[in-house]
This record gives sequence, structure tokens and C-alpha cells, in this order.
Amino acid sequence: MQTNIIIKGDCIEEMKKMPENSVDAIVTDPPFNISQDKKELSRKTMNSPMFAKRTSIRLDFGDWDKKGEEDFKLFTESWFKECARVLKKKGWFFCFFSKERVGYFTDPIDGLFIKNGFKTRTIIPWHKTNPVPSFKKVNFLSSCEFCVVGSKEESRLPNFLMQKEMHNFFETPNKSSYGKTKHPTEKPEKLISWIIKIGSNEGDIVLDPFLGSGTTAIACLNLNRKFIGIEKEDEYIKIANARIKPYLNQRGLNEFS
Repeated sequence: MQTNIIIKGDCIEEMKKMPENSVDAIVTDPPFNISQDKKELSRKTMNSPMFAKRTSIRLDFGDWDKKGEEDFKLFTESWFKECARVLKKKGWFFCFFSKERVGYFTDPIDGLFIKNGFKTRTIIPWHKTNPVPSFKKVNFLSSCEFCVVGSKEESRLPNFLMQKEMHNFFETPNKSSYGKTKHPTEKPEKLISWIIKIGSNEGDIVLDPFLGSGTTAIACLNLNRKFIGIEKEDEYIKIANARIKPYLNQRGLNEFS
């Protein structure tokens, strides 16, 4: 099976073409279905000079993040089913998901983990040290995103690091401090690298069915893992190509397409 590639297409259909039990780990950041059509939050009215100078906050990520609730649930069930099929037994699955819907995976009766033979392992909060400020001041700041973690059957983590590195919690700034592309939901390379280092071994194949701007691929190449990325949006494929090709060239790899 070819590795270190970006496959253009719908991830459900593309994963159906992959053999069963063919990847060692899955790390992904799928659509959260939280986009608000054509909506932005302006910082111009904020009293703080620091925030007022910044650009507006975009709340419409794109059509790929807009589905009816039932359609979104069916979509999530469909792509997870294919992930479960292609992941090797004892492989680990790491998936960022909105806090309102983590139960899709972790519900002990009809969650996706239990229905597909997975063991729920943990939920990792990613704490953003520079969250979007609260404009209306009616709730806590939205300073955390969550990564649901499961293993296919009972399994030990491939790489248990030092105890101080194994807290089920990760803290790093949000995109305004690390962002390298225009992708609206880009994750920090430092965070993704930490997950991949713990959840796989050198030489393993890591699948990301929602590759986006290519951060999973970059982390894999830096950590001597192989990647398979699937992405259907031309804009993001172009961004990922531009980021990944230099890494492959540096390593003398010519498998990328």
C-alpha cells in the first residue's frame, strides 16, 4: 500500500478502497459542524487596544462544516466505521471533536467506540493559552478543545513517555501564535507530534482521513512515521502540498503524489 501520499476525494469512499487492518494509528480533526453561515465577530468595538487591532473572528469555516444534525451524525458514523475497519487490531485512534458531541464516541451503550469494538481510553483537553476573548461576557472563555482517544480492542500505548509527559492534558497557544496556513482549524504541530509520538512507533503508518493543511503529515515525517492523508478540498490540498514536498525532498523520498 502506497504511503506518504495525499489522496484527493471523499474520505468514506477512499477508505473503502483500503485493505482491512492496514494502518497502525489514526489521528484526525474532522468537521465539527459548528459553522455559522457568513458570520464574523468584529473586534473593533473592544475596549482593549490589543484585541481591537486584530482582524475579525471568522465563524463560517466553509460548506464542508455545515450539515443538518441527523446528517452530521450519520456522516460521523460512516467515516468512523471505515476507520475502524482499516485500523489494525490494538491500534490507537485520536480524534478532535466538539465538546457537545463527544458522546457520539464515548457513550457506554451506543457510542461509536463500543459499537465498533473499541475501548474508550481518555478524553484529552487541549488548553489554548490565548483563547478568543468573550465579547458578551456571559460565559466562560472557550479555551479548550477535546481529543477523544480509543484503542481497537484492549491495547497498551505504543510509547509511554516519561510520567510528566503523559498527562491527559495539553497546553499550547491557539493559531494566532503558531498558525502556518490559512486553514481555519489548523492544529499546532507540537500537539499533533506529541499524539503521534505516543500513539505509534517509528515506521508505522498513520492515517488522517481529514488531512486539511497537512499538519499530521509533517509530524509523521519529522518522527519517522509514514502517512496517508485524505482531503477533498482543493484549496487545502494545495496548502498541504506546499508544506509537505520540502520535507519529502529533504529525505530523498519520491513516493508523494
